Amino acid sequence: MKKLFTPGPTEVPSDVLAALSTETMHHRTDEFRDVMQEISEGLAYAFRTKTEPVAFTSSGSGAMEAVVAGLFSPGEKVLAVVGGKFGERWRDLSRAYGLDVTEYAVKWGTSPDPDELLSFAKENGPFAALFLTQSETSTGTLKDVEAIASRFEGSGTLLIVDSVTALGVHELLPDDWGLDAVVAGSQKAFMCPPGLGFAWLSERAWERTATSTLPKYYFSLTKARESLSKYLTPFTPAVPLFLGLRQSLARMRGEGIEAIWKRHDALGRGARAGVRALGLSLFSEAPANGVTAVVAPPEIGGDAIRADLLDAHGFRLAGGQSHLKDKIFRIGHLGFYETADIADVLRALETVLSKRGWSDADGAAVKAAEAEWK
Repeated sequence: MKKLFTPGPTEVPSDVLAALSTETMHHRTDEFRDVMQEISEGLAYAFRTKTEPVAFTSSGSGAMEAVVAGLFSPGEKVLAVVGGKFGERWRDLSRAYGLDVTEYAVKWGTSPDPDELLSFAKENGPFAALFLTQSETSTGTLKDVEAIASRFEGSGTLLIVDSVTALGVHELLPDDWGLDAVVAGSQKAFMCPPGLGFAWLSERAWERTATSTLPKYYFSLTKARESLSKYLTPFTPAVPLFLGLRQSLARMRGEGIEAIWKRHDALGRGARAGVRALGLSLFSEAPANGVTAVVAPPEIGGDAIRADLLDAHGFRLAGGQSHLKDKIFRIGHLGFYETADIADVLRALETVLSKRGWSDADGAAVKAAEAEWK
């Protein structure tokens, strides 16, 4: 029975764990080049791109920093959509590197209207780039990246997307949608431990790396791309993590990306139906399929619910961040999860709430989820 229901790190399958435990290899060998070639091709499959993403030994935030440092010069004007902690990260990273950042704030738990966003950009721009978070992990909210990208087509604005908790969960077609940069991390739908960050760039974005004057060294996109052309890395990689990633990508290819999207759709629908059946409310008005953010009853609090689930059932959920601390709790279900896992955590949640006097333990949550799966 799976016990980790956070939106990252996520559960790691046994075959990936076995790959992580295999004898290591030197990273400047033909053997490792073969591994990197498999990984690069697998990442392109998962990203649904014609060209291969680059990988860094870092968290997903490292890949975000590489994109900011690699594409811009000091003082360039950029627009960041902020509706949670990870929209804030784009904003704060850009400011740390001396960019002129305009914030487009939306209420936490909501997604920006594409037409209103475009109007704002026209009135306050032009902008060199628009920073988006496809799935805002802190609120469980999905943004319609395809619709936003269609509005900005031909604008000259680079479209840069944090897809850390969306890639491998929701449909994402960077080439078809006209995106310019997409970042992701190993500890989400890739079913690996934390420690690897990925960045894909369009040809238009790669051209900008030649004129960027921001400082960069380890997080150099050009160094990473040059090494990737030889299926190597510019610096010493976390070899065991790459070996685990090779196995997880093989799993993803075996299941098929469209089937993966459908599975996550079922997981999201079941989780949302289950919590609603318990009389709870969703925090997000545009819920994502990788994490379900639930408003905690004020008389109980999200932290108490999470503690009860951990102490009595061994399930670890995520709490609220910033001003949402103790006000919401988040059920992660991206990567190595099936509908049976959602049923397990809903059953435990119903038991915990019943003991707290919130609801009767009559199986309503699982019944509602199963109705979604028929």
